Amino acid sequence: MLQDLPVEVIEQIVGYLPSASSIVNLARTDHNLHSIVSADDYHVFRSFVQRAFPTIKTPPLWRDAARTLTARSRAWDRRAFIARECYPPPDNIDYPQYALGGHKLGYHPAIDSYETWEGHSWSNRKEVLAWGAAGRLRTRTIKDGVTTWSSYRIPDDHRQDLDILDMRILRPHQVDSPDGETIIFRRANHEIVKVQTSEPDVFTAQSSYVTPRGDHTCMDVSQSANPILAACGGHSISLYPVHGQQKLVRPSDSVKLEDRYNIQQRMRCIKFLSDTTVAIANQFLQGRDQAPIHIYDISQTGLSSTPLTESMSYSGTNNPYMGRHSANVIVPLDDVGTSGSTPGTLFLSGWTDGIARLHDTRIAGKSVAEYVDTVDSGQILSLLTVGHEHFLAGSSENGCLRTFDLRMPGAKAYSYLNARQQPTRSTKKPESQRGVNIFLTPTVNFGERLWEPLPRNPRKRSQGYRGSVYSLSSPSPSSPTVYAGIENHVLQLDFVSTDDLRSHKTDIGMNSHDAKSQDSEQPILNLSCYERPREGKESTDPVLLRKQLDLSWALKYGNIDGEGASKEAGWDERLRLNTSVKDRGHRESGWRTQRRQPT
Repeated sequence: MLQDLPVEVIEQIVGYLPSASSIVNLARTDHNLHSIVSADDYHVFRSFVQRAFPTIKTPPLWRDAARTLTARSRAWDRRAFIARECYPPPDNIDYPQYALGGHKLGYHPAIDSYETWEGHSWSNRKEVLAWGAAGRLRTRTIKDGVTTWSSYRIPDDHRQDLDILDMRILRPHQVDSPDGETIIFRRANHEIVKVQTSEPDVFTAQSSYVTPRGDHTCMDVSQSANPILAACGGHSISLYPVHGQQKLVRPSDSVKLEDRYNIQQRMRCIKFLSDTTVAIANQFLQGRDQAPIHIYDISQTGLSSTPLTESMSYSGTNNPYMGRHSANVIVPLDDVGTSGSTPGTLFLSGWTDGIARLHDTRIAGKSVAEYVDTVDSGQILSLLTVGHEHFLAGSSENGCLRTFDLRMPGAKAYSYLNARQQPTRSTKKPESQRGVNIFLTPTVNFGERLWEPLPRNPRKRSQGYRGSVYSLSSPSPSSPTVYAGIENHVLQLDFVSTDDLRSHKTDIGMNSHDAKSQDSEQPILNLSCYERPREGKESTDPVLLRKQLDLSWALKYGNIDGEGASKEAGWDERLRLNTSVKDRGHRESGWRTQRRQPT
């Protein structure tokens, strides 16, 4: 009998089961099997997690990791998400006259976040979120289900020259004290400072980094235990020890980079790919050439003035829209679960032509893959990777958040369909999924003032947001939460299916959904999305706009087809085809199939 087999054999068998529910069902069949599965804090789930999600780094809480990742994967496949605004409690501070309204330009949130686990339970974790709200620094800490808000304010922080443009939170392994947070940010006036929190609303300025004269356009901080700050401006880059002993920290190395082009240009962004390599994207300000991405080496002697390699934008591509383009953003891909690669080998870049490109530093001169959206043509301003599985790209138009699959066709290791019963003859085989674009278009008031939440009772002149998605962040590769920065606001998207919330089968790492946000008083937004046409089928694939129903209505009346099926196969219960015709007597009859182009 199965229960009489040696423990090693049973663990090998469990490693080949297709789903987490299969492992649970096996443990329920016999007391001996249950003791084997539950031994060592359910360590047997480790092989399933590493096989089904090989590029997602998780803490060694294997049963909880399996539950969280499978629930999130199901939500991704069903395009299921819950959106609300991140907004701190009112601070009861008088607004300056200049901040009362009528601003032509709002602030662009610079966001960073992380989470850590403390103890032997997935719920015993700490999540930290911070963003720059004009000249103010907002932070939110959730620990053991308790939410704490803080704000760092300075005089005249409504002035645009004091806006926070870049911001990094140091991770726990980068600081000596486990209490509080250490944050580095760059203002529009080129000031770079480090502050530390000790308790709510108590911030201490630790250091200020002396930057050379000139326009410093970008900064980044390495992920090493002894972090390095890199600041770019003009044609030079300066490196600083983050934990300098002086109040005024001077650069440990400052290098004027080699100028290979006799073209007016600037450095658009900088990103540490690893502890010893850094990527810099240039932007040409004249001509019709495409600006390169340069990779530089950081050794014990400092930064090299000559790049190790150069990646051009259009080398070997058939894109017909040749012109002056550059990369707006760069993000590295973790090397978790990959073989034959070293940290910093692979990275993504988002370009002004609206294309995301995958680069391999071992292949110079061109990108190894391109991800194109044939519907939305906006620039890519922000990127966020989810292991080597998916990535999101924030567009400069229509509040559009694009989702892409990083894996090669057929390389999906896990599907939530693996946990379902075998399909009957009448069950249709699901079609291959297409990429989805989500419209982050909440209603905003015309002429809103700074630091105000989204309106609950919009004015007559209110309209849907149609601007850019400036920044993206997620606490960890295993988190179901994504934070998106639009003009004057930060949105929180939790990827969770409606029926998961109804059945309470999992908290998917959200402290039971309502607890994660003690912003639960913030209303849930009903957003829309559409599927992009597949490559080569642009003329046949319909572009159908789908709108989310109210969450409370979906939880109460959804799932009416029974057996865990959503109203439309492959979609969350909240998402329905958007039409202009509705039957007043029967709410469901108003949602009918209709071909629509997104607006």
